[in-house]
Formats: sequence, C-alpha cells, structure tokens
Amino acid sequence: MKKLLVFVVMITSMKIFAQENTITKEEIKATENTFDKTGEVAQFPGGINAFRNNILQLFNNSKIHTIGLVKSEIHLIISEDGIVTDINIIGNNKSFNKELERVMKRLSKTKWEPAKIDGKPVKFRFKLPIAMHIND
Repeated sequence: MKKLLVFVVMITSMKIFAQENTITKEEIKATENTFDKTGEVAQFPGGINAFRNNILQLFNNSKIHTIGLVKSEIHLIISEDGIVTDINIIGNNKSFNKELERVMKRLSKTKWEPAKIDGKPVKFRFKLPIAMHIND
C-alpha cells in the first residue's frame, strides 16, 4: 500500500510541477518570419556605437531608484522597412527598465537599415544587454 501511495504522489507531483508550454496562434504568427540571425543584421544609422551613444545621451540617471550596478536587456523587433515595431526591456530594476523603455521609444523614431537574407529585407529580433553603474 505504501508503494502505491508513493507512486500516486510521484505521478501527481510530476503533473503539478511539469511546465506546460501554451503558445497562442497570435504569438506564433508574431514570431514567424522574425529572425535573430541573418546574413546582414539590422543596423542603426552610424552603427552600434552610435546607438549606444544615443542611449547614453538620452538616459536620465536621476530617474533610477538604486545605487550600484544595474543590468537589463533591450529587445527590439526591426521590420522589413527598418522601423522599430516592438520594444521590450527585461531586467530586475523597474525604474531602470522604465527609463530604458522611454529612451527606446524616442530612438524608435529613427529608421534602421533592415536585416537582409539573400539581399531581401526581413523582420529582425535585435537584443542588446545594457549594464550601468549608477552613482548617487
């Protein structure tokens, strides 16, 4: 009887703790035909250093409610036309993420050179890790 109870508990716990991957059709369509590796990646006018410099120029440290090292990752979708269509900031500090999102919304008005596969423009997923040391 004890073996049966242990078996039932194991089966039940496996079902409870198993991750279920539920992806909607809309999410599949949104990521369908979006590339993160291409022959030619999407380029901000002036290159990645110009992009970083623009972030630093627009960034307002006084809006960050912490001192020390903060990290986030910027995720952008660059359309076939070079337009930023989606902005997502991932990180642990909400004020840092909010300020990065504000900066990205301002920079999203700038048209990028789209990514290309075989010379044809494609939708591109751009990721950029950001780390800053905030002083008082």
